[in-house]
Amino acid sequence: MNQTDTATTTGWTPAWLQHVTGGRWLKPPRDLDTALTGLGIDSRAIKPGQVFLAVKGENFDGHDYANKARQAGAAVAIIEREDAAVCTDTPGGVLLVSNTIDALHRLAASYREALRQSGCTVIAVVGSNGKTTTRHLIHAVLSSSFKGTQSPKSFNNHLGVPLTVLGAATDDRFVVAEVGTNHPGEIAALGKLLQPDAVVVTCIGHEHMEFFGDLQGVAEEEASISRFISPDGVMFIESEARKWIEKSKSFKYPAEPVIFGFGKDGATQHRQLINGRQRFAISDSTDIDLPLLAPHDINNALAAVAVGRWMGMDDPAIKYALENVRPMPGRLEVKPFGPVTVIDDTYNANPDSMRAALDVLATYPVAPGGRRVAVLADMLELGALTEQAHREVGSALARMLIDGIIQHVSLVGPLMATAAKAIQQTTATDRMTHEPDPADQTIQSIAVSIRPGDVVLCKGSRGLRLERLMPIIRDRFA
Repeated sequence: MNQTDTATTTGWTPAWLQHVTGGRWLKPPRDLDTALTGLGIDSRAIKPGQVFLAVKGENFDGHDYANKARQAGAAVAIIEREDAAVCTDTPGGVLLVSNTIDALHRLAASYREALRQSGCTVIAVVGSNGKTTTRHLIHAVLSSSFKGTQSPKSFNNHLGVPLTVLGAATDDRFVVAEVGTNHPGEIAALGKLLQPDAVVVTCIGHEHMEFFGDLQGVAEEEASISRFISPDGVMFIESEARKWIEKSKSFKYPAEPVIFGFGKDGATQHRQLINGRQRFAISDSTDIDLPLLAPHDINNALAAVAVGRWMGMDDPAIKYALENVRPMPGRLEVKPFGPVTVIDDTYNANPDSMRAALDVLATYPVAPGGRRVAVLADMLELGALTEQAHREVGSALARMLIDGIIQHVSLVGPLMATAAKAIQQTTATDRMTHEPDPADQTIQSIAVSIRPGDVVLCKGSRGLRLERLMPIIRDRFA
């Protein structure tokens, strides 16, 4: 988890920090009522007047950098290890708490109430796929008419969600928070903190199946946030996800949800791909040319349309915002490197998003003599579905190779051996390579195999780090 900065916040003082966290001053600041300007967990990005919160992660311990943060001008350092405050002659106060993550959540919950009183609308985005893009599109639509903020990058876990809340300003009209999960119970805990005024459910798909078991288990987790929607709030549910959400035992939303989704009504049935933009209708009189490639991005955009209308925006304003949005990095992001076009979808992968990415590659125009090339890496955290999911990807790739839809496949990682086997059982085996070891040498050899004119889809789970391909291809061709 990286640094996030908060906007200047009314009411943030060292005295407030101590009151909310119940901490004890090891070194009080000179003025307990001085205004603080934000909170961060990365000492490298701390600015004067901010609060540094020392968090222990898998590969680092923020306590080792507490003095560095204070030397950078942190007004307060919040720690849980008393031995971390070894240097007392640097500026700034030091507040000792029993647990820094608990303190972070306490601060966010308290500040959430301040946002409520100031009239800031909190919107939560949950779902198996498309959360980041949907959150990005909602923010793009709303920020064209209102002052507001959103989760930085993919800050959607037990650190990212409270940091998102603390990053809002009391004069913001809205904040859009992405809410993710790896284990049962995480959505409910974050929903309790957020107390959202609106919830958007993007879809129900295969995610972290080793913990959720099946799609209904996923739906139970995602639906649990419904218990925490404000009494006068609203829930937006994608049309295909509705059947899963509404039969979930954890679904407690008392009103009728707003349903959105491509094909839900006659006005959104048609889709045209025109000059790299997807044209679809949101009313009989309004078409939108969305500058995103994936068909499922229409659903993500329709979520933004629904939220924009709920916030009082008219269709022309929504249309303008969506037609001027920029793709999110690493999510079906088109990168022209000279004569080679890369479709960078390296942020993450599961069976649903893998199929969607292959659909995009299948329809992407290729110059004469060029090839459609799929570079795919392992899909992680699928539990008992791992072998089946990779076998199905292999079968889909084999059909696309045989039909001439794509011309070459490079598979990376040990799990992709199952996909490779499915291809090897067909006549397309000579157009496929598989490297079980995702080492830098493997990535280098794949980059060397790319030819001028190729359109290359790169997709895999984060652990395989396929983004390493980008600078190599760029340096060869751009």
